[in-house]
Amino acid sequence: MTDLEKKTDEISALQSIFDKNLRQFGENQYEILIDFDLVTPLTIEYEDQTSIVEYLPPFSLLVQYHDEYPSHFPPTFVLSCFYFSKSNLQKLCQKLDEYPFVEGEVCVYEWINLIKLEVDRKLVIENKEAEDEEGDPRALNGYSGETAKKIFQHLVQYNADQFHKRIQVCSICDNCIRGIDCIRLHRCQHFYCQACLQNYIRMTLKNGQFGERIHCPQSQCHQALLPTEIRQILRDDQLYERYERLTLQQGLESMDDIVWCPKCQMAVLVDNSDDNLAMCDQCRYIFCKKCKELFHSQTICPKDYIIQQLEKESYSTTVPQTQMPSRAKREIQKYERKQLATFTRVEQRSRSIIEANLAEQKYRRLVIPQSEGQALLENVLNAERMELLNTQPCPKCHVQIEKNGGCSHMYCTRCKHSFVWERQDQPATVKNISLLYKFMKNSEEMEPLQEEVNQAAKSVNSKISIDNRSAIGSAIVSRVKQCPNKSCKKFIVKANRDNWIVCDGCRRQFCFLCEQRIVNTDHYVRKCERYTSL
Repeated sequence: MTDLEKKTDEISALQSIFDKNLRQFGENQYEILIDFDLVTPLTIEYEDQTSIVEYLPPFSLLVQYHDEYPSHFPPTFVLSCFYFSKSNLQKLCQKLDEYPFVEGEVCVYEWINLIKLEVDRKLVIENKEAEDEEGDPRALNGYSGETAKKIFQHLVQYNADQFHKRIQVCSICDNCIRGIDCIRLHRCQHFYCQACLQNYIRMTLKNGQFGERIHCPQSQCHQALLPTEIRQILRDDQLYERYERLTLQQGLESMDDIVWCPKCQMAVLVDNSDDNLAMCDQCRYIFCKKCKELFHSQTICPKDYIIQQLEKESYSTTVPQTQMPSRAKREIQKYERKQLATFTRVEQRSRSIIEANLAEQKYRRLVIPQSEGQALLENVLNAERMELLNTQPCPKCHVQIEKNGGCSHMYCTRCKHSFVWERQDQPATVKNISLLYKFMKNSEEMEPLQEEVNQAAKSVNSKISIDNRSAIGSAIVSRVKQCPNKSCKKFIVKANRDNWIVCDGCRRQFCFLCEQRIVNTDHYVRKCERYTSL
Protein backbone atom coordinates (compact mmCIF):
# COMPACT_ATOMS: atom_id res chain seq x y z
CA MET A 1 0.00 0.00 0.00
CA THR A 2 1.43 3.38 -1.04
CA ASP A 3 1.92 6.36 1.30
CA LEU A 4 -0.97 8.18 -0.38
CA GLU A 5 -3.35 5.25 0.23
CA LYS A 6 -2.28 5.02 3.90
CA LYS A 7 -2.83 8.75 4.43
CA THR A 8 -6.24 8.56 2.72
CA ASP A 9 -7.29 5.63 4.94
CA GLU A 10 -6.07 7.45 8.07
CA ILE A 11 -8.11 10.56 7.25
CA SER A 12 -11.20 8.41 6.60
CA ALA A 13 -10.77 6.62 9.92
CA LEU A 14 -10.27 9.88 11.84
CA GLN A 15 -13.30 11.36 10.07
CA SER A 16 -15.49 8.50 11.27
CA ILE A 17 -14.20 8.87 14.86
CA PHE A 18 -14.21 12.65 15.29
CA ASP A 19 -16.95 13.55 12.81
CA LYS A 20 -17.60 17.31 13.12
CA ASN A 21 -14.48 17.85 15.20
CA LEU A 22 -12.33 17.21 12.11
CA ARG A 23 -12.04 19.92 9.48
CA GLN A 24 -10.02 19.27 6.33
CA PHE A 25 -8.36 22.21 4.57
CA GLY A 26 -6.95 20.26 1.63
CA GLU A 27 -5.66 16.87 0.66
CA ASN A 28 -2.71 17.05 3.07
CA GLN A 29 -3.87 19.37 5.90
CA TYR A 30 -6.63 19.08 8.51
CA GLU A 31 -7.48 20.18 12.08
CA ILE A 32 -8.81 17.98 14.89
CA LEU A 33 -10.50 19.39 18.01
CA ILE A 34 -9.60 17.03 20.87
CA ASP A 35 -12.28 16.77 23.59
CA PHE A 36 -11.28 15.59 27.04
CA ASP A 37 -13.40 12.89 28.65
CA LEU A 38 -11.90 13.21 32.11
CA VAL A 39 -12.13 9.99 34.09
CA THR A 40 -11.48 11.85 37.35
CA PRO A 41 -12.41 15.51 37.95
CA LEU A 42 -9.69 18.07 37.31
CA THR A 43 -8.83 20.81 39.81
CA ILE A 44 -8.11 24.24 38.36
CA GLU A 45 -6.55 26.99 40.49
CA TYR A 46 -6.15 30.71 40.06
CA GLU A 47 -4.59 32.64 42.94
CA ASP A 48 -6.82 31.76 45.96
CA GLN A 49 -9.73 30.43 43.85
CA THR A 50 -10.25 26.71 43.22
CA SER A 51 -12.79 24.83 41.16
CA ILE A 52 -13.31 21.20 40.15
CA VAL A 53 -14.27 20.56 36.53
CA GLU A 54 -15.19 17.49 34.50
CA TYR A 55 -15.19 19.12 31.06
CA LEU A 56 -12.48 21.16 29.33
CA PRO A 57 -12.57 23.06 26.03
CA PRO A 58 -10.90 21.09 23.21
CA PHE A 59 -7.28 21.26 22.12
CA SER A 60 -6.55 22.06 18.49
CA LEU A 61 -4.16 19.73 16.63
CA LEU A 62 -3.27 20.94 13.12
CA VAL A 63 -1.67 18.14 11.02
CA GLN A 64 0.30 18.68 7.78
CA TYR A 65 1.18 15.64 5.65
CA HIS A 66 4.33 15.49 3.52
CA ASP A 67 5.57 13.12 0.79
CA GLU A 68 7.67 10.93 3.12
CA TYR A 69 4.85 10.16 5.60
CA PRO A 70 4.37 7.49 6.78
CA SER A 71 7.18 5.64 5.06
CA HIS A 72 10.07 7.53 6.66
CA PHE A 73 9.04 10.46 8.90
CA PRO A 74 5.99 11.51 10.97
CA PRO A 75 3.85 14.45 9.80
CA THR A 76 4.35 18.00 11.01
CA PHE A 77 1.90 19.50 13.49
CA VAL A 78 0.85 22.64 15.41
CA LEU A 79 -0.73 22.55 18.91
CA SER A 80 -3.03 25.34 20.05
CA CYS A 81 -4.79 25.83 23.43
CA PHE A 82 -5.75 29.13 25.05
CA TYR A 83 -5.70 27.90 28.69
CA PHE A 84 -2.29 26.17 28.57
CA SER A 85 0.81 28.30 29.04
CA LYS A 86 3.37 28.34 26.24
CA SER A 87 5.87 26.38 28.31
CA ASN A 88 3.34 23.60 28.93
CA LEU A 89 2.47 23.44 25.24
CA GLN A 90 6.16 23.25 24.34
CA LYS A 91 6.58 20.30 26.74
CA LEU A 92 3.64 18.59 25.06
CA CYS A 93 5.18 19.17 21.62
CA GLN A 94 8.43 17.65 22.86
CA LYS A 95 6.58 14.55 24.09
CA LEU A 96 5.03 14.10 20.65
CA ASP A 97 8.51 14.35 19.11
CA GLU A 98 9.80 11.71 21.53
CA TYR A 99 6.94 9.33 20.82
CA PRO A 100 8.42 6.24 19.05
CA PHE A 101 7.55 6.39 15.36
CA VAL A 102 7.34 3.17 13.35
CA GLU A 103 8.22 3.69 9.71
CA GLY A 104 5.37 2.73 7.43
CA GLU A 105 2.71 3.10 10.20
CA VAL A 106 0.34 6.05 10.70
CA CYS A 107 0.58 7.76 14.10
CA VAL A 108 -1.92 10.65 14.43
CA TYR A 109 -4.46 8.68 16.49
CA GLU A 110 -1.71 7.61 18.94
CA TRP A 111 -0.68 11.27 19.27
CA ILE A 112 -4.26 12.22 20.21
CA ASN A 113 -4.36 9.57 22.95
CA LEU A 114 -1.00 10.80 24.26
CA ILE A 115 -2.28 14.39 24.46
CA LYS A 116 -5.32 13.23 26.49
CA LEU A 117 -3.14 11.28 28.91
CA GLU A 118 -0.77 14.19 29.49
CA VAL A 119 -3.42 16.45 31.03
CA ASP A 120 -2.59 16.56 34.77
CA ARG A 121 -5.13 16.28 37.58
CA LYS A 122 -4.41 19.86 38.57
CA LEU A 123 -4.26 22.85 36.24
CA VAL A 124 -2.73 26.01 37.70
CA ILE A 125 -3.49 29.22 35.84
CA GLU A 126 -0.66 31.56 36.78
CA ASN A 127 -1.12 35.29 36.94
CA LYS A 128 2.07 36.42 35.19
CA GLU A 129 3.18 38.14 32.03
CA ALA A 130 3.32 36.31 28.73
CA GLU A 131 6.50 34.40 28.12
CA ASP A 132 8.99 35.25 25.41
CA GLU A 133 7.99 34.29 21.92
CA GLU A 134 11.23 32.39 21.49
CA GLY A 135 10.87 28.62 21.66
CA ASP A 136 8.90 26.04 19.75
CA PRO A 137 6.84 27.79 17.06
CA ARG A 138 4.43 24.82 16.96
CA ALA A 139 3.01 25.82 20.39
CA LEU A 140 0.39 28.55 19.86
CA ASN A 141 -1.81 30.19 22.50
CA GLY A 142 -3.13 33.54 23.73
CA TYR A 143 -2.25 32.88 27.38
CA SER A 144 -1.05 35.91 29.39
CA GLY A 145 -1.19 37.31 32.90
CA GLU A 146 -3.79 39.88 31.83
CA THR A 147 -6.22 37.23 30.61
CA ALA A 148 -5.60 34.64 33.38
CA LYS A 149 -8.67 35.62 35.43
CA LYS A 150 -10.95 35.55 32.38
CA ILE A 151 -9.55 32.14 31.41
CA PHE A 152 -10.38 30.75 34.88
CA GLN A 153 -13.94 32.12 34.74
CA HIS A 154 -14.42 30.78 31.23
CA LEU A 155 -13.33 27.26 32.25
CA VAL A 156 -15.75 27.25 35.19
CA GLN A 157 -18.63 28.46 33.03
CA TYR A 158 -17.78 26.03 30.23
CA ASN A 159 -17.86 23.12 32.69
CA ALA A 160 -21.29 24.18 33.98
CA ASP A 161 -22.70 24.58 30.46
CA GLN A 162 -21.44 21.17 29.35
CA PHE A 163 -22.83 19.53 32.49
CA HIS A 164 -26.30 20.98 31.86
CA LYS A 165 -26.33 19.93 28.21
CA ARG A 166 -25.50 16.27 28.78
CA ILE A 167 -27.37 13.33 30.26
CA GLN A 168 -26.18 12.47 33.79
CA VAL A 169 -26.67 9.44 36.05
CA CYS A 170 -27.80 10.02 39.64
CA SER A 171 -25.46 8.19 42.05
CA ILE A 172 -28.35 7.27 44.37
CA CYS A 173 -31.16 6.00 42.12
CA ASP A 174 -29.05 5.34 38.95
CA ASN A 175 -31.66 7.09 36.80
CA CYS A 176 -30.56 8.97 33.67
CA ILE A 177 -31.65 12.59 33.81
CA ARG A 178 -30.71 15.85 32.18
CA GLY A 179 -27.85 17.71 33.79
CA ILE A 180 -29.96 20.85 34.07
CA ASP A 181 -32.37 18.89 36.32
CA CYS A 182 -29.57 17.75 38.67
CA ILE A 183 -28.31 19.54 41.76
CA ARG A 184 -24.53 19.78 42.03
CA LEU A 185 -23.15 20.38 45.52
CA HIS A 186 -20.79 23.34 45.68
CA ARG A 187 -18.17 22.03 48.11
CA CYS A 188 -17.54 18.58 46.63
CA GLN A 189 -19.12 18.89 43.14
CA HIS A 190 -21.05 15.63 43.54
CA PHE A 191 -24.48 15.74 41.90
CA TYR A 192 -27.81 13.99 42.43
CA CYS A 193 -31.38 14.30 41.27
CA GLN A 194 -33.78 16.59 43.15
CA ALA A 195 -36.02 13.81 44.49
CA CYS A 196 -33.17 11.72 45.95
CA LEU A 197 -31.54 14.69 47.69
CA GLN A 198 -34.87 15.83 49.09
CA ASN A 199 -35.63 12.40 50.58
CA TYR A 200 -32.09 12.17 51.95
CA ILE A 201 -32.26 15.54 53.73
CA ARG A 202 -35.75 14.88 55.14
CA MET A 203 -34.60 11.54 56.55
CA THR A 204 -31.44 13.13 57.98
CA LEU A 205 -33.43 15.85 59.72
CA LYS A 206 -35.79 13.27 61.22
CA ASN A 207 -32.78 11.44 62.63
CA GLY A 208 -31.70 14.59 64.48
CA GLN A 209 -28.86 15.64 62.16
CA PHE A 210 -28.69 19.28 61.06
CA GLY A 211 -26.25 22.08 60.35
CA GLU A 212 -22.76 20.82 59.51
CA ARG A 213 -23.91 17.25 60.25
CA ILE A 214 -25.78 17.03 56.93
CA HIS A 215 -23.05 15.69 54.67
CA CYS A 216 -22.92 14.74 51.01
CA PRO A 217 -24.65 11.34 50.47
CA GLN A 218 -21.42 9.88 49.09
CA SER A 219 -20.13 7.39 51.68
CA GLN A 220 -16.54 8.64 51.47
CA CYS A 221 -17.41 12.34 51.22
CA HIS A 222 -17.56 14.36 54.44
CA GLN A 223 -18.35 17.77 52.95
CA ALA A 224 -21.36 19.49 54.56
CA LEU A 225 -24.18 20.94 52.47
CA LEU A 226 -24.60 24.71 52.39
CA PRO A 227 -27.80 26.24 53.87
CA THR A 228 -28.68 27.71 50.46
CA GLU A 229 -28.45 24.24 48.92
CA ILE A 230 -30.67 22.74 51.62
CA ARG A 231 -33.29 25.44 51.04
CA GLN A 232 -33.18 24.86 47.27
CA ILE A 233 -33.53 21.10 47.73
CA LEU A 234 -36.28 21.06 50.39
CA ARG A 235 -38.63 23.61 48.81
CA ASP A 236 -40.52 23.60 52.10
CA ASP A 237 -40.39 26.84 54.10
CA GLN A 238 -41.73 25.25 57.29
CA LEU A 239 -39.19 22.42 57.27
CA TYR A 240 -36.36 24.80 56.40
CA GLU A 241 -37.30 27.05 59.33
CA ARG A 242 -37.02 24.00 61.60
CA TYR A 243 -33.59 23.27 60.10
CA GLU A 244 -32.46 26.86 60.76
CA ARG A 245 -33.80 26.78 64.31
CA LEU A 246 -32.03 23.52 65.16
CA THR A 247 -28.82 24.69 63.51
CA LEU A 248 -28.88 27.90 65.53
CA GLN A 249 -29.55 25.91 68.69
CA GLN A 250 -26.61 23.62 67.93
CA GLY A 251 -24.35 26.61 67.39
CA LEU A 252 -25.43 28.19 70.67
CA GLU A 253 -24.91 24.95 72.58
CA SER A 254 -21.35 24.72 71.31
CA MET A 255 -20.54 28.15 72.80
CA ASP A 256 -19.00 28.22 76.27
CA ASP A 257 -20.77 31.46 77.22
CA ILE A 258 -24.29 30.21 76.46
CA VAL A 259 -26.51 28.22 78.85
CA TRP A 260 -30.19 27.26 78.56
CA CYS A 261 -32.84 28.57 80.90
CA PRO A 262 -34.37 25.61 82.78
CA LYS A 263 -37.77 27.34 82.72
CA CYS A 264 -38.44 28.52 79.18
CA GLN A 265 -35.51 26.80 77.38
CA MET A 266 -34.23 30.10 75.96
CA ALA A 267 -30.52 30.79 75.41
CA VAL A 268 -28.91 32.90 78.13
CA LEU A 269 -25.58 34.71 77.74
CA VAL A 270 -23.25 34.37 80.75
CA ASP A 271 -19.79 35.70 81.53
CA ASN A 272 -16.67 33.83 82.58
CA SER A 273 -16.60 35.18 86.13
CA ASP A 274 -16.53 32.98 89.21
CA ASP A 275 -20.07 34.04 90.04
CA ASN A 276 -22.59 31.38 88.92
CA LEU A 277 -25.44 33.88 88.53
CA ALA A 278 -27.50 33.73 85.31
CA MET A 279 -30.76 35.51 84.46
CA CYS A 280 -33.07 34.73 81.57
CA ASP A 281 -34.17 37.79 79.59
CA GLN A 282 -37.32 35.99 78.46
CA CYS A 283 -38.92 34.80 81.73
CA ARG A 284 -36.67 36.73 84.19
CA TYR A 285 -35.80 33.50 86.00
CA ILE A 286 -32.58 33.74 88.07
CA PHE A 287 -30.67 30.49 88.30
CA CYS A 288 -27.24 28.93 88.80
CA LYS A 289 -25.43 28.40 85.52
CA LYS A 290 -23.84 25.19 86.83
CA CYS A 291 -26.69 23.19 88.37
CA LYS A 292 -29.56 25.07 86.60
CA GLU A 293 -31.44 25.43 89.89
CA LEU A 294 -32.52 28.61 91.69
CA PHE A 295 -29.51 30.83 92.33
CA HIS A 296 -27.76 30.25 95.67
CA SER A 297 -25.50 33.20 96.41
CA GLN A 298 -24.00 32.30 99.79
CA THR A 299 -23.90 28.51 99.47
CA ILE A 300 -21.77 26.15 97.43
CA CYS A 301 -23.28 24.91 94.16
CA PRO A 302 -24.76 21.40 94.64
CA LYS A 303 -22.91 20.30 91.52
CA ASP A 304 -19.57 21.34 93.04
CA TYR A 305 -20.62 19.82 96.36
CA ILE A 306 -21.33 16.44 94.75
CA ILE A 307 -17.94 16.52 93.05
CA GLN A 308 -16.28 17.22 96.36
CA GLN A 309 -18.20 14.39 98.03
CA LEU A 310 -17.25 11.99 95.27
CA GLU A 311 -13.63 12.96 95.72
CA LYS A 312 -13.97 12.35 99.45
CA GLU A 313 -15.69 9.05 98.80
CA SER A 314 -12.82 8.05 96.52
CA TYR A 315 -10.43 9.16 99.25
CA SER A 316 -12.26 7.02 101.81
CA THR A 317 -11.89 3.89 99.66
CA THR A 318 -8.14 4.32 99.38
CA VAL A 319 -7.40 5.55 102.92
CA PRO A 320 -8.45 3.52 106.01
CA GLN A 321 -10.96 5.34 108.25
CA THR A 322 -8.52 5.08 111.16
CA GLN A 323 -6.12 7.29 109.19
CA MET A 324 -8.75 9.76 107.91
CA PRO A 325 -9.23 13.16 109.58
CA SER A 326 -12.31 13.42 111.80
CA ARG A 327 -13.74 16.20 109.63
CA ALA A 328 -13.57 14.02 106.50
CA LYS A 329 -15.35 11.21 108.36
CA ARG A 330 -18.18 13.55 109.36
CA GLU A 331 -18.56 14.85 105.80
CA ILE A 332 -18.77 11.34 104.38
CA GLN A 333 -21.33 10.26 106.98
CA LYS A 334 -23.34 13.41 106.30
CA TYR A 335 -23.24 12.68 102.59
CA GLU A 336 -24.41 9.09 103.11
CA ARG A 337 -27.32 10.22 105.32
CA LYS A 338 -28.36 12.76 102.69
CA GLN A 339 -28.29 10.13 99.94
CA LEU A 340 -30.45 7.79 102.04
CA ALA A 341 -32.93 10.60 102.79
CA THR A 342 -33.15 11.46 99.10
CA PHE A 343 -33.82 7.84 98.16
CA THR A 344 -36.57 7.58 100.81
CA ARG A 345 -38.17 10.86 99.69
CA VAL A 346 -38.23 9.77 96.05
CA GLU A 347 -39.80 6.45 97.00
CA GLN A 348 -42.52 8.16 99.06
CA ARG A 349 -43.14 10.66 96.26
CA SER A 350 -43.60 7.87 93.74
CA ARG A 351 -46.05 6.13 96.05
CA SER A 352 -48.08 9.35 96.50
CA ILE A 353 -48.23 9.89 92.74
CA ILE A 354 -49.58 6.38 92.21
CA GLU A 355 -52.24 6.97 94.87
CA ALA A 356 -53.18 10.32 93.36
CA ASN A 357 -53.62 8.78 89.92
CA LEU A 358 -56.00 6.21 91.35
CA ALA A 359 -58.30 8.93 92.70
CA GLU A 360 -61.40 9.81 90.72
CA GLN A 361 -61.41 12.87 88.53
CA LYS A 362 -62.98 15.89 90.21
CA TYR A 363 -65.41 18.19 88.46
CA ARG A 364 -63.79 21.27 86.94
CA ARG A 365 -65.10 24.11 84.80
CA LEU A 366 -63.44 26.94 82.93
CA VAL A 367 -65.14 30.18 81.93
CA ILE A 368 -63.14 31.83 79.18
CA PRO A 369 -63.80 35.09 77.32
CA GLN A 370 -64.72 34.44 73.70
CA SER A 371 -61.87 36.69 72.55
CA GLU A 372 -59.36 34.31 74.15
CA GLY A 373 -61.12 31.06 73.31
CA GLN A 374 -59.66 30.36 69.87
CA ALA A 375 -56.07 31.15 70.90
CA LEU A 376 -56.42 28.99 74.00
CA LEU A 377 -57.74 26.04 72.00
CA GLU A 378 -54.83 26.34 69.55
CA ASN A 379 -52.33 26.29 72.44
CA VAL A 380 -53.99 23.18 73.86
CA LEU A 381 -53.90 21.56 70.43
CA ASN A 382 -50.18 22.28 69.99
CA ALA A 383 -49.40 20.87 73.43
CA GLU A 384 -51.40 17.69 72.86
CA ARG A 385 -49.93 17.28 69.40
CA MET A 386 -46.55 16.68 71.02
CA GLU A 387 -48.00 13.58 72.68
CA LEU A 388 -49.54 12.42 69.40
CA LEU A 389 -46.06 12.57 67.84
CA ASN A 390 -44.79 9.89 70.24
CA THR A 391 -42.43 12.08 72.24
CA GLN A 392 -40.69 11.64 75.58
CA PRO A 393 -38.48 14.04 77.54
CA CYS A 394 -34.76 13.54 77.85
CA PRO A 395 -34.08 12.30 81.41
CA LYS A 396 -31.26 14.82 81.76
CA CYS A 397 -32.32 18.11 80.12
CA HIS A 398 -36.08 17.29 79.76
CA VAL A 399 -36.31 18.47 76.14
CA GLN A 400 -39.02 16.65 74.18
CA ILE A 401 -37.64 13.97 71.81
CA GLU A 402 -39.64 12.28 69.06
CA LYS A 403 -39.16 8.60 68.24
CA ASN A 404 -39.88 7.84 64.60
CA GLY A 405 -38.45 4.32 64.33
CA GLY A 406 -35.47 2.17 65.17
CA CYS A 407 -34.49 0.54 68.42
CA SER A 408 -35.15 1.78 71.95
CA HIS A 409 -31.68 3.29 72.38
CA MET A 410 -32.00 7.10 72.14
CA TYR A 411 -29.46 9.93 71.99
CA CYS A 412 -30.27 13.52 72.94
CA THR A 413 -28.63 15.95 70.52
CA ARG A 414 -28.89 18.80 73.03
CA CYS A 415 -27.11 17.40 76.09
CA LYS A 416 -25.48 14.31 74.44
CA HIS A 417 -27.22 12.01 76.94
CA SER A 418 -27.97 8.38 75.98
CA PHE A 419 -31.03 6.65 77.41
CA VAL A 420 -33.52 3.87 76.77
CA TRP A 421 -36.97 4.72 75.39
CA GLU A 422 -39.68 3.71 77.84
CA ARG A 423 -42.81 2.10 76.46
CA GLN A 424 -45.86 3.96 77.75
CA ASP A 425 -49.57 3.66 77.28
CA GLN A 426 -51.21 6.41 75.28
CA PRO A 427 -52.55 9.25 77.44
CA ALA A 428 -56.28 9.29 77.88
CA THR A 429 -56.53 12.64 76.10
CA VAL A 430 -54.77 11.52 72.91
CA LYS A 431 -57.87 10.12 71.24
CA ASN A 432 -59.96 13.10 72.27
CA ILE A 433 -57.49 15.73 71.15
CA SER A 434 -56.93 13.97 67.84
CA LEU A 435 -60.65 14.34 67.19
CA LEU A 436 -60.38 17.98 68.19
CA TYR A 437 -57.52 18.37 65.71
CA LYS A 438 -59.66 16.99 62.88
CA PHE A 439 -62.49 19.29 63.90
CA MET A 440 -60.32 22.40 63.79
CA LYS A 441 -58.82 21.44 60.41
CA ASN A 442 -62.00 20.35 58.64
CA SER A 443 -65.09 21.42 60.52
CA GLU A 444 -67.46 20.99 57.55
CA GLU A 445 -66.98 17.21 57.41
CA MET A 446 -67.14 16.68 61.20
CA GLU A 447 -70.73 17.64 62.05
CA PRO A 448 -71.20 15.09 64.88
CA LEU A 449 -67.96 16.23 66.50
CA GLN A 450 -68.97 19.86 66.09
CA GLU A 451 -72.07 19.24 68.14
CA GLU A 452 -69.93 17.63 70.86
CA VAL A 453 -67.57 20.61 70.93
CA ASN A 454 -70.53 23.00 71.07
CA GLN A 455 -71.86 21.08 74.05
CA ALA A 456 -68.47 21.14 75.76
CA ALA A 457 -68.00 24.87 75.14
CA LYS A 458 -71.25 26.70 75.90
CA SER A 459 -71.50 30.43 75.23
CA VAL A 460 -72.78 32.42 78.20
CA ASN A 461 -72.80 36.24 78.03
CA SER A 462 -69.91 36.53 75.54
CA LYS A 463 -67.97 33.87 77.46
CA ILE A 464 -67.19 30.22 76.82
CA SER A 465 -67.87 27.68 79.56
CA ILE A 466 -65.96 24.38 79.32
CA ASP A 467 -66.19 21.55 81.85
CA ASN A 468 -64.74 18.04 82.08
CA ARG A 469 -68.02 16.15 81.79
CA SER A 470 -67.44 15.46 78.08
CA ALA A 471 -64.43 13.74 76.52
CA ILE A 472 -63.21 16.81 74.61
CA GLY A 473 -63.93 19.13 77.51
CA SER A 474 -61.87 16.90 79.79
CA ALA A 475 -58.97 17.01 77.31
CA ILE A 476 -59.03 20.82 77.36
CA VAL A 477 -59.66 21.41 81.08
CA SER A 478 -56.91 19.02 82.20
CA ARG A 479 -54.24 21.12 80.48
CA VAL A 480 -55.49 24.63 81.34
CA LYS A 481 -55.27 26.51 84.64
CA GLN A 482 -55.67 30.12 85.69
CA CYS A 483 -52.86 32.21 87.09
CA PRO A 484 -53.30 32.33 90.91
CA ASN A 485 -52.47 36.05 90.92
CA LYS A 486 -55.84 37.73 91.56
CA SER A 487 -54.85 40.82 89.56
CA CYS A 488 -53.89 38.67 86.53
CA LYS A 489 -56.05 35.52 86.24
CA LYS A 490 -54.65 34.70 82.82
CA PHE A 491 -55.32 31.20 81.43
CA ILE A 492 -52.11 29.17 81.15
CA VAL A 493 -51.68 26.00 79.05
CA LYS A 494 -49.23 23.35 80.24
CA ALA A 495 -47.12 22.66 77.14
CA ASN A 496 -44.73 20.02 78.49
CA ARG A 497 -44.09 17.83 81.53
CA ASP A 498 -42.69 20.66 83.65
CA ASN A 499 -45.08 21.73 86.45
CA TRP A 500 -43.07 24.88 87.20
CA ILE A 501 -45.18 27.47 85.35
CA VAL A 502 -44.26 31.09 84.59
CA CYS A 503 -47.29 33.24 83.77
CA ASP A 504 -46.95 35.10 80.48
CA GLY A 505 -48.91 38.04 81.86
CA CYS A 506 -47.55 38.86 85.31
CA ARG A 507 -44.44 36.60 85.34
CA ARG A 508 -45.56 34.96 88.58
CA GLN A 509 -44.15 31.47 89.11
CA PHE A 510 -46.52 28.82 90.42
CA CYS A 511 -47.03 25.05 90.52
CA PHE A 512 -49.42 23.57 87.96
CA LEU A 513 -50.42 20.75 90.32
CA CYS A 514 -51.31 22.67 93.50
CA GLU A 515 -51.39 26.23 92.09
CA GLN A 516 -49.23 27.53 94.92
CA ARG A 517 -46.66 30.24 94.35
CA ILE A 518 -43.09 29.00 93.91
CA VAL A 519 -40.03 30.77 95.30
CA ASN A 520 -37.36 28.09 94.88
CA THR A 521 -36.93 24.39 94.16
CA ASP A 522 -37.79 23.37 97.72
CA HIS A 523 -41.45 23.10 96.71
CA TYR A 524 -40.67 20.17 94.41
CA VAL A 525 -38.52 18.53 97.05
CA ARG A 526 -41.08 18.71 99.83
CA LYS A 527 -44.50 18.60 98.17
CA CYS A 528 -45.08 18.13 94.42
CA GLU A 529 -43.42 16.29 91.57
CA ARG A 530 -41.85 18.70 89.12
CA TYR A 531 -42.07 16.63 85.91
CA THR A 532 -45.33 14.74 85.34
CA SER A 533 -47.62 13.85 82.46
CA LEU A 534 -51.32 14.67 82.51
